[in-house]
Amino acid sequence: MTTPHDPRSVGVRDLPPYRSMLVVDMKDYSGTTSRDQAHLNVLIPEILESAFTRGGLTSVWSEISFRDSTGDGYAIGLPAERLPFLLNPLLGALQDELAERGRPLSAAGFPAIRMRVSVSIGPVTDSGENGVGDGAGAARVELHRLLDSKPVRHLLTNSAEVTKVAAIVSARAYDDAVVGGYSQEDSSLYVEVAAEVKTYQGRAYLRVPVPSGDLLKRGFGSESPTVAEEQANKRAAVTPAPATNQANDHSQNRRGGIGSISGTVHSIITDPTAPVHTGQGHLYLSNEPDSKEHR
Repeated sequence: MTTPHDPRSVGVRDLPPYRSMLVVDMKDYSGTTSRDQAHLNVLIPEILESAFTRGGLTSVWSEISFRDSTGDGYAIGLPAERLPFLLNPLLGALQDELAERGRPLSAAGFPAIRMRVSVSIGPVTDSGENGVGDGAGAARVELHRLLDSKPVRHLLTNSAEVTKVAAIVSARAYDDAVVGGYSQEDSSLYVEVAAEVKTYQGRAYLRVPVPSGDLLKRGFGSESPTVAEEQANKRAAVTPAPATNQANDHSQNRRGGIGSISGTVHSIITDPTAPVHTGQGHLYLSNEPDSKEHR
C-alpha cells in the first residue's frame, strides 16, 4: 500500500485489518488437577472446532488468521465479515457439542465442561501467519475484558449444569451483526448489561442458548445492573438529599420527651404548633392536641 508523502501525514498509519474475534473459557478449570488440565488444554480447541463443524462452519474454521491457547480457553480471529456466524449458528452448536460430550467426559472422570464465550470485532494486527504479535489492539483487550466481566460469569453461576454456554457480545459486534440483521436473530434474545473490568467500562449484550435455573426465574441481569440501572444509580449517588423542614420533622414525631429537668430552666424550645405541658415530675413535649398530661 502506498504511503502518502505529504509532510503533514508524517506519523500517520493505516488501521490494521478489522477482524471478528471469539474467545472461550472453561468454567472451574482451576479446580481440576494438573493431569486433567494437560488433557483439557488439547480438548478445548478440539471441542471448538467440532462445534464449527456441527454448525456447518468447517470452511469458516479454515479461515482463522490467528489463534491463541489461553490454557483454560482458546481465542481465534477471523475475517470481519464472518462475525454473524460466530453468533448464529455457532453459539447453539457449541451448546449442543458440550451437551453431547458431557456423559462420555463424566464417565472418563472429567468434570462437566461449561464455557463462557466472548465475541468482539475491531482493528487488530494480523500478519496472516499467526505470528506472536497478531491479534493486538484495543478490540482484543475488550474481547478478554468482557470474558472476565461479572455479568457473563454470573450466567453460569446462576444456571444449572444443563446450561453449557453463556456468551457476552461487544456493543459493536451486537450492533453490526444482530441489529444489522445479518445473524438472523431476534434482538430480544440478547440482554444489555454494563460491563466493568479493571479500567474497561462498556456496554455489552448477554446471550444464553439454553437458559436454566435462576436465569429463568430472575433473568440474565439479576446479579448485574443493566446500563439504564447503572446510570440511575450513578445519578442517585451524586444527587444531594432534599433539605428537610425542621418543623415538619418535629411534627412527624408522635411524642417527644425530656427525662427530667433540674435547676433553673431559662427556655424550652419545641414545635410552635404543639402544646407544652408543665407540672411536677417529668416534662413531655407533644404535638398531639388530645394528649394527656403525664404526672
